[in-house]
Amino acid sequence: MPSESPPSTELQTVLETLADPGCREILKDLEQPRNAKDVSEMSEFSQTTAYRKLQALSDAGLVREDTEIRSDGHHVNTYERSITGVAVMFEEDGEIELELGTVRQPADHQLAQFWSRMSEEL
Repeated sequence: MPSESPPSTELQTVLETLADPGCREILKDLEQPRNAKDVSEMSEFSQTTAYRKLQALSDAGLVREDTEIRSDGHHVNTYERSITGVAVMFEEDGEIELELGTVRQPADHQLAQFWSRMSEEL
């Protein structure tokens, strides 16, 4: 499991997001990609609340957001947990270090994300 230490400015964001019980509930259910409507239904949050919590999780680097391309032309954003764990450590100098265990994406998924980003920029 690769790990990543976010910059210290992100420590507060990650901890505040994990302190939110609703965000933790959503994070627990994102083992596979889900759209905001599915998240809303599973968690019994309004869609507005689900979007707000998904945005907080995304900003904290705890979920990854992708675009699901549909044949009918209506694309939908999906969200999936991007971490396998969180570790908080106290260094000898008194600093706090946060380490996120990250999930490696398959090459085909990375390529699909690349092309999706490229199409957004065109």
